[in-house]
Amino acid sequence: MRKFLVKMEFLLNAIKANSNHLFSILLIATSAVVLNTSCDKNNALGLEISPESQAVSTFLSDTFNLNTSTILSDSIRTDGLNGPSPLGNYIDPVFGEVNSSIYTQIRIEQSIDFRPDNGSLDSLVVDSVVMYLALNGYYGDISEQTFIVSEITEDLYTDSSYYNNTELTAQTNNLCVETSIESNPLFPGYFAGELVDQAILRIPLSISDFALPIMNESGNPTLDGNDGDDEFLSYFKGLKISATNGIDGGLYYVDMLNAFTRIRLFYRDTSGTSADHDTLDFDFNINSNCAFFHHVDHLYNGTVVEEAISQPSNGQDQFYVQALGGVNGIATIPHLNELLDSQVIINKAEIILPCDNYAFDNFNAPSYLFITRRNEDGEYAFLPDFLEGNLDGSYNSITKNYSFNITRHVNEIMADKVANDTLKIFPTGGGISANRIILNGMNSSKKNKAKAVITYTKY
Repeated sequence: MRKFLVKMEFLLNAIKANSNHLFSILLIATSAVVLNTSCDKNNALGLEISPESQAVSTFLSDTFNLNTSTILSDSIRTDGLNGPSPLGNYIDPVFGEVNSSIYTQIRIEQSIDFRPDNGSLDSLVVDSVVMYLALNGYYGDISEQTFIVSEITEDLYTDSSYYNNTELTAQTNNLCVETSIESNPLFPGYFAGELVDQAILRIPLSISDFALPIMNESGNPTLDGNDGDDEFLSYFKGLKISATNGIDGGLYYVDMLNAFTRIRLFYRDTSGTSADHDTLDFDFNINSNCAFFHHVDHLYNGTVVEEAISQPSNGQDQFYVQALGGVNGIATIPHLNELLDSQVIINKAEIILPCDNYAFDNFNAPSYLFITRRNEDGEYAFLPDFLEGNLDGSYNSITKNYSFNITRHVNEIMADKVANDTLKIFPTGGGISANRIILNGMNSSKKNKAKAVITYTKY
């Protein structure tokens, strides 16, 4: 190496001293060839021996194969999340059918006795009952679909945990009185007849099955409040809002905590003169005091995802990641063990997962992916790189891939602190969005393939 540096210094001095431009270019080109030949890690490297007889370290970068496959996701919590609740049914040409329903409590806005001064409900006329759901985006192609609103018969609790596979029993009658409903999730909608600066999904409810039974409770403790003995939540436990299968209607992202999300009852007191017949309204609130969660069904029958789950070797070509408790990716770096008995220091370790994602695709890719590692108890835990804020995992729309910095994780493997075990890949926001992605395996027919790049110092 010392001889090489002496040669370089001589060449640089020659360039400075020579006024012939062509000769200078030739000297620079010659220097580049010498440098490239000296630094090519594929050539035999003779270790220079220092006067102290110590070996000089070698800087290397190797690409390792990734073994990848697809597995079903574990259940995920869908209650109390900081984000929207998906509602509807859509059909993905790759991932199959996804159906998401919402379970929620409703609360009376105040104690009430609907009876007018004459003490009889006979003079009351209910004009309509409407469930308004504020929207915060969508997924898939939005079109008309049939919604089902049912009264649940099990208690919901704000201090309980609910998951994407949790179901509660509900009555069979449908409180929704329209068969086909569609709302534009990108434009302002109507709330109580007025245009508001918020997209709204409007679902009309049955007067006879929803409104009148509640109004008939006037004078009973039922309408005195929400949480006390025999009060409203004991009488009316909540609602299940769902959509029928088989219709590609898209998913609405419902903001359950938005002030416009509520049920409003419109009615009139027809006693007295016609001039006194003003329209009155009463709200059933859906707010932070309500327990709510969403349930999601994934139907993979006849899809390539179903084949990938049943035949893990298919993951070497393509593997799949889907939110809402769908599917996760699995990866291992088997040849990483070849470095265990070597004297190396890991300078950088990176996993690169290419994918095919297009701007016109209505099925958006996750903005980020997570990687966790399986521990000795068979459970998955976050990598130290994530805990230190260095993992990354963001989607690069230019290179069309996800990259992860797993340097600390690999160093811990080299130090024999953890085993070189399975890594699980799953999307961020997996409980509140329907994003999915198709990732290329190491044997993909696509140009870019999954790989691990390890840069290390050998001494």
